[in-house]
Amino acid sequence: MTILTEGRHTAEFLVSEAEDNRSRETVTVASGQDLDAGAVLGKLTKRQAAAAIPTNAGTGSGVMTALTFGPDVQVGSYVIALTETSATAAFTVTAPDGTSLPNGAVGTAYTSSHLSFSIADGGTMTAGDTYTVAVTAAQAPAIVGTGTGVMSGITLGKHAQRGAYRVQLLATSATAEFEVIAPDGSKLKRGQVATAYTSDHVNFTVANAGTMTAGDYYILIVANGTDQVEAWDPTAVDGTQDAYGILYAAVDASSAATAGVAIVRNAQINSDELTWATTVTSGQKPTAINQLAAAGIIAR
Repeated sequence: MTILTEGRHTAEFLVSEAEDNRSRETVTVASGQDLDAGAVLGKLTKRQAAAAIPTNAGTGSGVMTALTFGPDVQVGSYVIALTETSATAAFTVTAPDGTSLPNGAVGTAYTSSHLSFSIADGGTMTAGDTYTVAVTAAQAPAIVGTGTGVMSGITLGKHAQRGAYRVQLLATSATAEFEVIAPDGSKLKRGQVATAYTSDHVNFTVANAGTMTAGDYYILIVANGTDQVEAWDPTAVDGTQDAYGILYAAVDASSAATAGVAIVRNAQINSDELTWATTVTSGQKPTAINQLAAAGIIAR
């Protein structure tokens, strides 16, 4: 005899919601996920990245320095374009998603919540010249300075902040000590070249590649994630450790990211009708229930 198992029905978990679908939100379920209705979701809000200081693309000779990143940094290419030929030329800044950021000017430090830098007049500043800052996910940062040390084994910790972590050598030595400065300006514990660095912010190893010079540094970026959703994972460090909502109807995104609908605010739910990742234990579920309550999703 064939035994059939009935899955969760659409919105089976839902006791009540706000009028006019105000509790609902369209979401994109990340590729590789096959989720039932009632799945507790987390959102991919963070990912590790790196970017090199670009050279000018054009006929000018301006030089970019002091490149760093803020909490709104996106993966993709930022394009800085000069709008005039002048030693103090104005420039535009366009984010990877096409957003126009505030304009800046050569010779004046540029700051924003995405990225900050300076462009110095190198003798010729020509309208139409561009600098492209390519922020690449999962890339290891190159050393800035005269040394040749290589950073590898980069992972994020549960308290990783969006923005730029600065890892700076404090001595010229094959086993030099380095300091780690978080995006909010706080100093984390110090580390040492050739010894794995671990913290609840970032983890990595800096290997001596021949020359390690005091003052050299790395910029390790924690960028915005894709904002797609996955099954809630209390052990994750990419944002999915924070319960974001509950999937309204089943979505099979096994082969490609797929649109769905989630309850994300102002609702009452039956916690017995929720579905969880197989790795989530009964002792971990109350954490998600409490996180959902903070968004006004109350378990009954």
